[in-house]
Amino acid sequence: MNDKRLDNNPTDEKLTVECLRLISDGSGVGYLNGIATFVPGLLPGEIGEVEVYEAKKKWQRARLLRVIKRSPERIAAPCSVFEECGGCQLQHTTYEETLVWKQRWVEDALSRIGKISVEVKPIHGMASPWCYRNKASLHREPTGKLGYYKGKSKELVHFSECLLLSERMNRWIRLAEEFLTDSFAEIHTLSFRENTKGEGLLLLEGPPTKALSAEDNPEFFEALFKEGVRSVWGTDSEGNLALIWGEERFSQTILDMTFEVSPLSFLQVNSLQTDVLYSHVLDGAALTGEEIVWDLYSGIGTLALALASKAQKVTGIEENPYAVDNAIQNAVNNNAVGHVEFLMGKVESRMTKIDEEPDVVVLDPPRSGMHPAVVQRLLELKPQRIIYVSCDPGTLARDLGVLTQGGYAVESVQPVDMFPWTMHTECCCLLEHA
Repeated sequence: MNDKRLDNNPTDEKLTVECLRLISDGSGVGYLNGIATFVPGLLPGEIGEVEVYEAKKKWQRARLLRVIKRSPERIAAPCSVFEECGGCQLQHTTYEETLVWKQRWVEDALSRIGKISVEVKPIHGMASPWCYRNKASLHREPTGKLGYYKGKSKELVHFSECLLLSERMNRWIRLAEEFLTDSFAEIHTLSFRENTKGEGLLLLEGPPTKALSAEDNPEFFEALFKEGVRSVWGTDSEGNLALIWGEERFSQTILDMTFEVSPLSFLQVNSLQTDVLYSHVLDGAALTGEEIVWDLYSGIGTLALALASKAQKVTGIEENPYAVDNAIQNAVNNNAVGHVEFLMGKVESRMTKIDEEPDVVVLDPPRSGMHPAVVQRLLELKPQRIIYVSCDPGTLARDLGVLTQGGYAVESVQPVDMFPWTMHTECCCLLEHA
């Protein structure tokens, strides 16, 4: 794209800027007097009237006042609170255009941060990119209203319907909001999960569970059950998980296997795309039945158990004790006992205490990427293949840069759109040792 600049008087309060591209947080970027200017809501090719509100020596941020020249890719955001909420950054453009930019962000991160030259496969989008989230965490105002926190603030944005959630989960939210309007002010966060059967789980964070009982509030729990919620959890006086009402076990189906999920365990939020992503992991692992496999940051054991049927042995390492308990039970439920084991603890600590050396390592770290000690240990062990699943192209590129300097080649990069309409992108990367 051309680095075209518009002449502006820097003393004017209202300025005009032409957007040249989107950066990885979804903001448009143009130049005012040679200074990079980031403008949320402005699309490539558009000219906007803006107001600078944060100025540094080499860059500045501005708010969009109006669009003077519109992009043909601009659409009216379907969500009524799109601009206030900030949870989605890209609802003002077509879905196809969001995929174009996510692809470019991955390519840019790999080349700029990781210094890696590799062809990135076309991103795998969704046929219907709505109602995909299987989890929602809502915060509560003193008035009882529920909503999301506005980006980088504690300001709550109330909504009548979140388009990333199913109609069913939106009804659960409204039911909880109506019930809590004048009661249980200590409850500050509510987290809903929905499985592929449409069954729900609710976690209430705030008061001890004795403050809310099914016996004293039967109408609320009966209404939730009628709408599909099968269990409600809370915390006891010491902050531990406790079942308030309903079934203790909550399960999710992934790759035709059933997994129990604790209210505090991590699970990919897009059920449909999880199967797509994990299929790429299995393809990259290319197991023959003879390999020793490690699954780092293994969560509730989803990938470990999918790999176990094709490997000699799989060892999962996970820090979250609730997730490890789930994983051990999931191995029993999916007839994988004897082929897989799960170790609890920090990956960087536990992986140094395993005698067996892996042939294949699969890892899905948090957004911050791998701990440096994990990268170093992998370079010492030199597994033949590493399959790296990442939700942040920047930290992915950083870690891949170190691994490639240590003798690995990036064989393939497959982006998957796990989070439509947001700035986030998931990637599955295959690395081979030379």
